[in-house]
Amino acid sequence: MPHPHQSMLEEFQYAIKHFAPTLPSVITQEAQRIHDDLATNESLDETAIKHAFYTIGIKEYPYRRAYKELTSSTAEEMLIKMVIEHVDQTVRGVIKPHLDEGVSLEELVSSDLFTESLDAKQRYQVEDGILVAQNKLAEILKNRVGEQAAQYQALVDKWTREAGKIQEAIDELEKLAQGGDENQQAEIKSKVERFREGFLITETDPELEIVKKEIEYWKDTFAEEE
Repeated sequence: MPHPHQSMLEEFQYAIKHFAPTLPSVITQEAQRIHDDLATNESLDETAIKHAFYTIGIKEYPYRRAYKELTSSTAEEMLIKMVIEHVDQTVRGVIKPHLDEGVSLEELVSSDLFTESLDAKQRYQVEDGILVAQNKLAEILKNRVGEQAAQYQALVDKWTREAGKIQEAIDELEKLAQGGDENQQAEIKSKVERFREGFLITETDPELEIVKKEIEYWKDTFAEEE
């Protein structure tokens, strides 16, 4: 008999398999352990499962955001160079002019050009090249060697601070629920829950500016009612 929350667990397992390659293995192992424990406990409710997702999400967040920012900026050049070296001359002739013009690898593989100008085997060359390049870059970053690794660690620190700021803002919003009528309190608590759920490994990240705007809205609302 499947787990009562099987779809949530499958989503969690999918997320684990697609963690940023630079995520410390200790966090990946913890995530898998949590998943396996949840899978064997059918008595857990949705709230308990979400709390488990949050535990990993808040740890994974800085590494994923750092890796994404780095690979979409300076490290993108390294990735492109590795991919171009990985593919054959024919494929290189198709993709290199576009990459040289500033098209990112992500944009390239999702474009019509990718599917229309390359056959399945050629597309596989590019996709495989990206995976190989990402793994090579991940090793460079994990070994903390060279300029890219230093930049990566600085970004991890930056996104760790950002996560802290978001959590503080959510806490501030939650305190505002002490004011207002029952409907207003319920609405604020619902927003707080939604923002916190943004840190779940399976959800979209919360954004600091959006949380701040929500705080300003309720402060202004309560000020007008005085």
